[in-house]
Amino acid sequence: MRLLILCAALLAPAFAQTAAVERAILEVNAQMTRAAEARDLDKMFSFILPNERGSIAQSGVLFLTREAALDTMKRNSAPVEKVQYRPKHQMVTVISADCAVLAADGEAEASFADGTSVVAPYAQTVVFVRKDGEWKVLHAHYSSTPRR
Repeated sequence: MRLLILCAALLAPAFAQTAAVERAILEVNAQMTRAAEARDLDKMFSFILPNERGSIAQSGVLFLTREAALDTMKRNSAPVEKVQYRPKHQMVTVISADCAVLAADGEAEASFADGTSVVAPYAQTVVFVRKDGEWKVLHAHYSSTPRR
């Protein structure tokens, strides 16, 4: 019994740290989602680190830089009036105190000026790193297929 109590005492800080990282990642992801739903792509991309080694992969396209991804997203989202994300699963794997991976899926609904809308399932994997005390995206992969 003493051994069990000792193990629990030794592991408690690690569990607390893991839980804190998980909460932080989910909060940063929520902030990014709110920015995307507000159609504030500059704010959403402010969470993404500059990277020239494959910043974002989206639906079969690898954007080598965050700027290339941002330009494409701005161009492609111009006709969208409203977007809403409905996550189904959001799972965080803590790699270290300064690195974690978010795996998520759900549905995205986009509404257009002509009154049409589309609902599509999505899946994403996001690698977060802590830089200068803030959680930032090092790499993200997002895929979606229009629902038929």
